[in-house]
Amino acid sequence: MTAPAPPPATPLPDLLACDREPIQVPGSVQPHGAMLVLAQDTLEIVQSAGGTRRCLGEDAGQLSGRTAAMFFSSEHCAKIAALRSAPINPSRPVHLFNHTNSANGFTSSVTGHHTGGLIILELEESHDESQLDFISIVQDMVRRLQSAPNLMSACQTAVEQVRAVTGFDRVVAYRFLSDGAGVVDAEARRPDIGSFLGLRFPAGDIPQQARELYLRNWIRSIPDAQYTPSPLVPARNRITGTPLDMSFCTLRSVSPVHLEYLRNMQVRASMSLSLILQGKLWGLIACHHETPMFVPYQRRIALELFTQMASYILETKIAEEELSARVRTAGLHDDLVASLSREDDLVRGLTKNQPNLLKFVSAGGVILWIDGQMAQHGNVPAFDEVKTLVTWLNATVKDGVFHTDGLAQVHPEAQAYKKVGSGILALSVSRTPRDYVIWFRPEVVETVRWAGRPEKLESEGAGIRLSPRKSFAAWEETMQMRSEPWSNVDVQTAQALRVSLLEVVLLRIDQVAREKEAARARQEILLEELDRRIVQWETTARELKLEGDRRALIEAELSQVLRRTVVDQENERRRIARELHDSLGQYLTIMQLEFDHLARNQPSDSRVSQGIQKLKDLASSVGTEINRLAWEIRPTSLDDLGLQTAVEQLVQEWCERSNLKFDLQLMLNDRRLPPTVETTFYRVLQEAINNVVKHADASKIGIILEASERDVSLIVEDDGRGFVWNPDAASSTTRLGLLGMRERLALVGGSLEIESGQHNGTTIIVHAPI
Repeated sequence: MTAPAPPPATPLPDLLACDREPIQVPGSVQPHGAMLVLAQDTLEIVQSAGGTRRCLGEDAGQLSGRTAAMFFSSEHCAKIAALRSAPINPSRPVHLFNHTNSANGFTSSVTGHHTGGLIILELEESHDESQLDFISIVQDMVRRLQSAPNLMSACQTAVEQVRAVTGFDRVVAYRFLSDGAGVVDAEARRPDIGSFLGLRFPAGDIPQQARELYLRNWIRSIPDAQYTPSPLVPARNRITGTPLDMSFCTLRSVSPVHLEYLRNMQVRASMSLSLILQGKLWGLIACHHETPMFVPYQRRIALELFTQMASYILETKIAEEELSARVRTAGLHDDLVASLSREDDLVRGLTKNQPNLLKFVSAGGVILWIDGQMAQHGNVPAFDEVKTLVTWLNATVKDGVFHTDGLAQVHPEAQAYKKVGSGILALSVSRTPRDYVIWFRPEVVETVRWAGRPEKLESEGAGIRLSPRKSFAAWEETMQMRSEPWSNVDVQTAQALRVSLLEVVLLRIDQVAREKEAARARQEILLEELDRRIVQWETTARELKLEGDRRALIEAELSQVLRRTVVDQENERRRIARELHDSLGQYLTIMQLEFDHLARNQPSDSRVSQGIQKLKDLASSVGTEINRLAWEIRPTSLDDLGLQTAVEQLVQEWCERSNLKFDLQLMLNDRRLPPTVETTFYRVLQEAINNVVKHADASKIGIILEASERDVSLIVEDDGRGFVWNPDAASSTTRLGLLGMRERLALVGGSLEIESGQHNGTTIIVHAPI
């Protein structure tokens, strides 16, 4: 854990104001180029700004509502439209084509990107640099950078190469520090201008939202810092209803505060290249020029490629230096751990190896705090001061390793021992309350050279106007109560030692109480397994409940669907039966009457009379068949007279159609039941008789139908061959027939039981509430 950066001695309101400035939506562009904002679907121009007359022949105020096809060829419009489906990073501007204004011969380099349902085109003056081989130039720049022996040499090589390619008056390598400020580590400049090498710049010079834009864009160019911004016309985008986000725009207008900042530095043109290491903004290559300077697109692309390669090389250089330092400490680490492993007591082992601990991590002194006792080596605070520090660490620090180079900033009591302990690296070696190994570094009084006084405010009028400082002359500040910073290698070394110490501690515990530890470990495993099983059981129970709820819901829905289907089916049957009986039956009756009338007007022995008699007989047969069909579809007696009468008619019909003998016992006393129950029992009995006729080879069927106050029951038994009920072996017809009975009964809350055996007949027992 790293201590938070200490706050500055004086608040910097200019920093706060800059942090609130919406620099990604400035509403204007740099006028050396032109911008067109197009609707992505129609390529209609919805906003424009900049030098559109020079590039396209018309002013920005005249372009709204026009389409790209009015200014660009169909081939170029196709390239613009293709941005909508760009496969790689559509927000990053890409070069599309060069466009020449036929009226004045001005040629523009056109770049574009797609963002938020819009296509943004940027037109800048095109320079013919075809004679330059930028690939070879970048390759040479990278080779020189790779040959640098260390990080600082690499930074110096980078700025020299960028200045050689661009011709800027000054090029500096600007590195961000842990507190947000920046320092110039390398510089290449014209001999007659001032130097910024070694100067620090306060964090407020580059506010947070500007750093975020630097992280998104590898390069940022300002050809003339004294330009007059060219506003977007109209100011608000009618498609999005919001100000245009120009985060990725090359022509994006610059913050007025930053322009004033550049003027105060006597810089007329600037360009910034982002150095991004491990996904974080590590620094910038900043270029300054005293006169306007435009860097053409192709050269900027080459510099962007170089910056990306430079970032990778600098990251590699840092990794190499850290690896070299880790290799130096690896042997000390192994020797220290081996020595501690041979000791029976960890405290005695650490005490014996205190001098090695100071070799392990460079510091002025080191202490061991074990069970409230302190052992020390080198220059360290007094016992009571360390005790207070350990109490603060236990209350504040949660991580196993804590480091700071400004202890007094976060723990004010440390001011009393700043000369021996302005910085600490604390390593916990136990659980709370923690035991510690703590390295102390003494105060290093440092004179920092700032580029101007960082907290100075400029006044204007009656109030204070927040603006950048006007002077960048070196201003010295003495930094106190700070130690030499702890490097990444120092922290990683301490973390590795902590892991090893904990391993040694665990080994000692295991050697002292092996059996107890084994039992405890087994108990913990069992408890963990029990907890895991409980969690599994609870999860399974929840899943089963959810599954049960889902199944209940599905079954309820299916039941409702089935109920509606059965009701609709019975209603349809009732309608068809009545249509057959009432409509078609009446037509046949009329036909028979007409045939009688015709027959009376013909001689009895004539052929016509005989034909009429045949048609009359046929109409009678058809009427009989229609009545039978209507009865089978839906007997009217079921609706008009009730279940008892319908059952009697059903049995009578089967007596006439088959050789079966029926023993019918109806004990309803002409009592009417609920319509749904009557229909269900009728259909179940109808299906049961059909099954007996088709499958049972029976000669006799017994039917008992009776009702009480609460329920009604039906028993159907035959003397047929019977069967052994097996759902898997049963025929599909049998399964569907019995399934249909169960489903119908389920809709009225009824049940179905089947008793059968081979050659013993079959009995079906049906119950339902009423």
